Amino acid sequence: MLHPKKVLVVEDERDLSAVFVNILNALGFNSTVAGTGEVAKNSLKSDNFDFLIIDITLPDQTGLELYKQIISTNPFYKGNVIFTSGAAASEELNTIIEKDGITFLSKPFSINEFKQVLDRWI
Repeated sequence: MLHPKKVLVVEDERDLSAVFVNILNALGFNSTVAGTGEVAKNSLKSDNFDFLIIDITLPDQTGLELYKQIISTNPFYKGNVIFTSGAAASEELNTIIEKDGITFLSKPFSINEFKQVLDRWI
């Protein structure tokens, strides 16, 4: 039997992280939530994930800064990320999305939009 894929959800809005976790669990993923970039980096030190969901706006740093720090120490995650934001994607974000093959999910999004994005890892 295949092991469930593991996801790190980096999201500071508790309600939204709960929605992510509920959908991910229903689709057979194991998920861990980190509310800050610092907690996310600690989670990555102690566990391996198949992909990451990172909010662009975090309380302690931007999601882009976090992504750059993560891939500098663990290049496996390059491209294995879904960025989320309620704001439009910045020029820097668009460049990274294009260069690294990252998915951007604009908030608010429907469950079907989220599921379509996840198809890549199912």
